[in-house]
Amino acid sequence: MKLASSFYHTLRFWVLITILSIVLGTLSIIVGVFDRSGNTSHKIAALWSKLICRWNGIRVEISGMENLLQNRAQIFIANHQGYYDIFALSGYLPVQLRWVSKASLFRVPFMGWAMSAARYIPVERGDRKKSYQAFLTTIESVKAGNSVVIFPEGTRSEDGTIGPFKKGSQLLAQRADVPMVPVTITGTRNIIRKGSMMIHPGLVRIIISPCISLEGGDKKKGDESLEAIRDTICKNFEENLQSD
Repeated sequence: MKLASSFYHTLRFWVLITILSIVLGTLSIIVGVFDRSGNTSHKIAALWSKLICRWNGIRVEISGMENLLQNRAQIFIANHQGYYDIFALSGYLPVQLRWVSKASLFRVPFMGWAMSAARYIPVERGDRKKSYQAFLTTIESVKAGNSVVIFPEGTRSEDGTIGPFKKGSQLLAQRADVPMVPVTITGTRNIIRKGSMMIHPGLVRIIISPCISLEGGDKKKGDESLEAIRDTICKNFEENLQSD
């Protein structure tokens, strides 16, 4: 019974993502011609993400909304459990986000074109020069008032534990002069396991913690702040696993 349900939701996921990408992607591209800021196109992308969750049986609970900073950019530092991290955060964080994504995704018909319309930032991970240019572009976007999400583990968790945080996100926060906001995600790993494409609907929890502000360019302070954020995320993660 579980296997049949998983096949159903997997097929449903691919049908939905294809149809939504064509319909909302086309709308985003058209809107992007008139709104060069990318703001309206991102709102369409957020709707795309929310519908992919809702219409495939994924429930998202978000707490700590009072810790969102209103009317200013922020850098969300989140753990990375699975593919649905992106759908959940894009669909349920009520802010203007600009995702930094691998350049190959921007070449996917409709979805990639819509990402360009939303002014998301492509990065060639194997090219240091282009990666640095993407870093500078991200700083400019944040200074223009857009928030970004960083997964400092660098990849999805293999076993569900939270890995070490790579340095870099705190440098982005220091260069752009914006606070870092810890975000804890649970539940997404069980929806799509790493190495599998099968969908298992379930509950996703997003916990937003109070921000940490960085002043000046003190590298040591930045590193300590990133570790403090990891400690907060790990604590929230363990507490929510116990309550599930």
